[in-house]
Amino acid sequence: MTEEQSYRYGGLQHVFNPGISVAEAAQRLRRFAYIEERMMRLFASRVVTIRERDIKVLLARLQYEEAMHADAWRERLAELRVNKHKLEQVPDEALAVLFDEAEYLPGSYPFLLAVQQVLKSALVESYRTYLATTNGLADYPSVRILQHVLAEEEEHLRLLALTLDSLQPSEEEERLAASWQTTLRRYLEAAGGMDGSAPRSKPIARLHSANQTYHLPHELMRDETLPRVWDYVVPSPQETQAYLNYMMGLRLSEINVAEGLAIVLFETSGMPWSFYRDISRHCWDEMRHSLFGEAAIESTYGRRDALPMRDYEGIFVMEASPLEQYAVLGLEVEGGNMKYPPGKRYEWEFARDEARHPLMTTFQDFDWADEVLHVNIARRQLDTWFEGGLKAIRPFAKRGREHRTQVKQRHEPVALPQPEPVS
Repeated sequence: MTEEQSYRYGGLQHVFNPGISVAEAAQRLRRFAYIEERMMRLFASRVVTIRERDIKVLLARLQYEEAMHADAWRERLAELRVNKHKLEQVPDEALAVLFDEAEYLPGSYPFLLAVQQVLKSALVESYRTYLATTNGLADYPSVRILQHVLAEEEEHLRLLALTLDSLQPSEEEERLAASWQTTLRRYLEAAGGMDGSAPRSKPIARLHSANQTYHLPHELMRDETLPRVWDYVVPSPQETQAYLNYMMGLRLSEINVAEGLAIVLFETSGMPWSFYRDISRHCWDEMRHSLFGEAAIESTYGRRDALPMRDYEGIFVMEASPLEQYAVLGLEVEGGNMKYPPGKRYEWEFARDEARHPLMTTFQDFDWADEVLHVNIARRQLDTWFEGGLKAIRPFAKRGREHRTQVKQRHEPVALPQPEPVS
C-alpha cells in the first residue's frame, strides 16, 4: 500500500522523506506569519476604502481569517525554538517592500485581481510546496495547521474570483490591474517568492512607499446597495413591528462600527500582537452583526433594501482618533449595553417574546454573547493602551461619547418605513 492508502504511521504522509530542518521550517513559517499579518492589514484597509458593500463584507471576513492564520503560525513558531522577539521583526525586507507597495493598489477591480492573481496565488503555492516538502511525521503540528489554513486560503481564492466575476471593469481599470500585477510579481521575485525558496531577482526600489507610508482616507465609502439616512427616530417597544424594524436597522448599521475598527487596526502601531488579533476579531464580529440585520430584513420583507441603514456613526469613526472611537465603543456603547434593562438581554427577549421572530431571536442571542466578549476585550486592551489604564480613561471616553452625540445631532432623525412583511 502507498502512504496515501495506509493508516500506518498514524496515516501521515512523507514519513520517509528527510524533509526540512527545524531551522528551515522556522524560517519559512516566520515568513508565512508575517505574510498573513500583512494580508490582514491589507484587507482591513479595504474594508474602509472599497465602495461595494458585499465586497467590504467579504474582506472583513478574510482579514479575520488571515489574523487567525498568523496567530496559529506564531504559536507554532514558539514551539520551534524561535525567540518571541524575532516574531516582531520583519523576516525579509523584500517582503516588507512587496506589501508596502501593495497597500497602494487602487480601486476595487485592480486591488482584487492583483491580490487574487499574485499575492494569494503565490501564498497558496508556497503552502502546497511546504506540505509536499516537510516530513509529515516530524513536522506534524505544522502540517495540521497548514491543512486547515490551506483549505481557507483556497476558499479565499474561490470567493475572490466570484467578486471579480461580479464586477464590470473599465478599460482603464483593466490596464491598471495588469500593470499592478506585473509590478507586484517583480517585487515578489525579488523576495524569492512567498517562502523565500525561489531564486531572487535584483532588488527593486520602492515606488509609492519610497517617501511615506500609506494613509487611509477617512471618507465614508458606500455603493447604492442599501438606502441610507442620518439617524432613526426611536419607536416605542409597544409598537412591536416598528421596534423590530428599528432593531434590524441598528444591526444593519453596524457596518459603521466595523469600518471604525478596521481603522483602529490599520492605524495603531507598536501594539503587541494580541491587540491586532483582538481588534481583527471585533471588526469581523461587527460586520457579522450588520449581516444579522441584512438577513433579518431580507427574511422579513423579501428584499434587503426594505430598510435604510444610518450614517452618523460612520461619520463619527471617520472623525475620531482610533483611541477615542475604541474607548467610546468598548466602554460607553457596548459597556452600556450590558445593563438590563434595556441592553442586549432585552433586545434578545424582545425578539423572542414580543416580536416572535425566530431568526432575529437567534441573531440577538449571539449578538449578546459577542458583545460580552467585546467589552472584556476592550477593557483588557484599553487598560494597557491608555496611559493610566482603566482608572484614568473614563473622562476621556465620556468626552468621546459627547463627540459622538454632537455628530448624531447634526441632522434630524427620520422614522423608519413600515413595509408589508412577506407571508
